[in-house]
Amino acid sequence: MSDASAHHRDLDEILADALEGLATEDELTRLSDELRQNAEFRTRACRYLVDDSLIAELILPARQVKGLVESLSAPHLRTTPARRKTPGSWLGFFYENRGAVVAAAAAVLLVGLSVLHLRALKEIDRLHSLAVVDIAQVETADGRSPAQSDGSSSPPAKQVVGRVSGLDGVEWESDEQALRFGETVLQGRMISLTSGVVELLLTTGAKVTIEGPAKFEAGSTIETTLDHGRIAAAVPRAARGFTIFTPTSEVVDLGTQFGVSVDDLGDTEVHVFDGDVVARSRLKNASTELVHAQQNQAVRFGSTSDKPQRFAARTADFVRRLGPAITSESLPPLPVVKDLGVWYAADLVSNITLNQPVSSWRDVLVGDNEFPDDAWQFEEGRCPLLVEDDADRRALRFNGWSTYLETAPMDTSDRQTVFVVYAAGPANFATDHQGGILLKYPTAPSLEVAVFGDRSTHGWVWPGPGSDGNVGVVRSAPVEASGVTVVAYTYDAVAGRSELWNNGVSQGQSDAPIGFKQPGQRYIGRHPDLNLAAAFFGNIYEVLIYDAALDSEAMAALNGYLAERYGIPPGL
Repeated sequence: MSDASAHHRDLDEILADALEGLATEDELTRLSDELRQNAEFRTRACRYLVDDSLIAELILPARQVKGLVESLSAPHLRTTPARRKTPGSWLGFFYENRGAVVAAAAAVLLVGLSVLHLRALKEIDRLHSLAVVDIAQVETADGRSPAQSDGSSSPPAKQVVGRVSGLDGVEWESDEQALRFGETVLQGRMISLTSGVVELLLTTGAKVTIEGPAKFEAGSTIETTLDHGRIAAAVPRAARGFTIFTPTSEVVDLGTQFGVSVDDLGDTEVHVFDGDVVARSRLKNASTELVHAQQNQAVRFGSTSDKPQRFAARTADFVRRLGPAITSESLPPLPVVKDLGVWYAADLVSNITLNQPVSSWRDVLVGDNEFPDDAWQFEEGRCPLLVEDDADRRALRFNGWSTYLETAPMDTSDRQTVFVVYAAGPANFATDHQGGILLKYPTAPSLEVAVFGDRSTHGWVWPGPGSDGNVGVVRSAPVEASGVTVVAYTYDAVAGRSELWNNGVSQGQSDAPIGFKQPGQRYIGRHPDLNLAAAFFGNIYEVLIYDAALDSEAMAALNGYLAERYGIPPGL
């Protein structure tokens, strides 16, 4: 071991002992001297404290960390004068947590600092064991995880059909029927409610809202049964073939949005909101001929009728989304809605108070954006917070470590334009290999937009394992200001061109040699691999995704609109 390595390890052990209250006065004096004189160790210590503060929330008394932070940030240790804290600002947040720099950002140490004391590494391992859970490893038919197995044989695991993504005023037929937000729904689960609405996000990306009184069975990821009640389904093209059985009909989706109602007699009505479905009767003496219904059309299958009846669809009869409806008159005047695929805006988040976790970021439906691709987080500890900045603008705050959102599987195309409005925090602990991910598309080939430590932004497409490197790579100049930034990235595999903009100014162009048309989840705020130091610390205000390579006129309109909306000076 080199002298430098031994010196680092010695200091790390003193720091670990100090956190546990075991350091001597001489050791604390040495620690203070090193922190004052050695910039490299200050950085290392801050990163260590960041991790330990997170671990402390789970397995150590918080006052131990707080006491150490206060002692290490005493006046005689400061190299610059203390500045007045601005309430609600990033500067205020920084000084409020000055000893730990950012008490919620910890990813870098998990992958980069191998010389930390063994005690800290064990604590980090425990943190990961508590935080990183693979659903497939815990959702077995008997509710046990493999870690709990005693080696005896167990029933085969049931298929996970989906998760509860929303509840509104639900009353269950029995306590045994009750479901919680985020709870997984296994194959064969019966859902019986006397009133209210349950929203399910299926693993295929389809979403159904069940309105009571209703009795519903989750048969599989592609088949369900509705005995009575009402459901509305939004099914992406990738999940075509989703089937609903009722006492009198079989309804097969062709990639659409539709509603099904069943009364106490079993009579069924199918209402198509968008796209088309095919259906047929299940009665023994009725015709089994397929009936095709398109947008704004409806079909009724009666329990005593051998022929289906057609009529106009009644969309108002169904609850299609939870939460208050947003009228077009109340929306910000988005100048480009053609080819819009996704729109998330923090100032339109409803029913959540400030500084509370955001478990669902609802897609704003306007223009060509007609399919609700909401973003979710079912683990409360991983939810970003709804906050307001110094200008009273609402945003989702991501902590640079554990928080992120993911969408249901979404369709995409070989031409994409994405906008992310963000404000980076006072520190960035993501690696320079991937940066703090703002937006990431699904598995390779994957589009990614990220922020780096020097406040530059980066857009690229990762081709996948075995490739020589990323393609479509464009990196911006560092953004000097610490306020709100608008980054836009276009990837056009048809024209073979990609381009990146920061605050309306082009940062350059590159190639776009491969397509990535595929369905899959998208991630906001970090890389889906939780072992990578690729999480964003800061505020995200708005995300826009277009299924097109927008032309210069549309880009200018959107950049101008966002600059005005967020008070970004021209040419910043």
